[in-house]
Amino acid sequence: MARPDTLIVCLVLIAAGMAAQPANADGHVLHPHDEVHNWGVWGKDDQKGAANYMTDERVVEAARLIRTGKRFSLAIPIDATGPVFPGRLNPHHTMVATGTDYAAGLSGPLDFGVYRFADDYIYMPLQGSTQWDGLSHGWYGDTLYNGVPQTQIGATGAAKLGMENLKDSMIGRGVLIDVVAFKGGPLPSGYSIRRADLEGALKKQGSKVLPGDIVIVRTGVVPHFYTLENAVERAEFWARPQAGIASDVVPWIKQTQVAAVATDNIAFERMPNEDDPDHLAPLHGNMLRDMGVYIGEIWWLEDLAADCAKDGRYEFFLAAQPLHIPGAVGSPLNPVAIK
Repeated sequence: MARPDTLIVCLVLIAAGMAAQPANADGHVLHPHDEVHNWGVWGKDDQKGAANYMTDERVVEAARLIRTGKRFSLAIPIDATGPVFPGRLNPHHTMVATGTDYAAGLSGPLDFGVYRFADDYIYMPLQGSTQWDGLSHGWYGDTLYNGVPQTQIGATGAAKLGMENLKDSMIGRGVLIDVVAFKGGPLPSGYSIRRADLEGALKKQGSKVLPGDIVIVRTGVVPHFYTLENAVERAEFWARPQAGIASDVVPWIKQTQVAAVATDNIAFERMPNEDDPDHLAPLHGNMLRDMGVYIGEIWWLEDLAADCAKDGRYEFFLAAQPLHIPGAVGSPLNPVAIK
């Protein structure tokens, strides 16, 4: 049975006209496939997409950005209190063997006499916390990135384009684009982050984006969520338009040849989309299906942003590899920026 607060959120979303709708059969997106796609760039059988931009040479260059060894986790806690897109369950962490069990005279499943052990489990959506969206997560029409048929995604997972293709990837140069600082404070609800915002912030920071980078865009949405105190406030949060990436950023992503774009909001793009409000998250189609560019969501950027503002360095070495789960269409992670 769904939790009451989940039902409230879903009803509010529907009332706000933000319920998920499938793409048109002809593949309705904001940018035509032929203008932005990367199909065949790395061969007809490629399953890594824009992660191919992260070459060995670029990883070596990224490692040279490490000067102080200062480290920043860019993940929110994996627990029941974080922002999870409506329709997904919050992570549930449970213990199956504890010290209190032993103290009460109970024999646990890991009781081996003198030596005792605690043990725990977690049940969660793989995209229920700080996460990567894989290339098998979103598409339009009946094909995924590089022409993979949608029938390759079945009950046991993704036969192609699964997260296992990134088990030794997503490590390299990260660059923070602090749109919140560029605009002088918190972004208005539903603010569309446009190409001019990204380029303006980069110019103000004195930063540049290179091929193979993981671009990280600060929106302030996730920190705002953590200030909300009850289910009603959080239902209102989901009902309001959310700040995110606008459609004119897609050609910029194509031109800069980045491997991935991560944000500290819930769904990467502006919700609902201003140009295509009748379809949920249409930019995911351009990003994942057409360009093979990975999407990071629900990242925590406040600590890193404060340090970048202090030392003026917005580029860093980033270790952001997903879990090695064969067939997964997304993955939680604990990305770590090292300066």
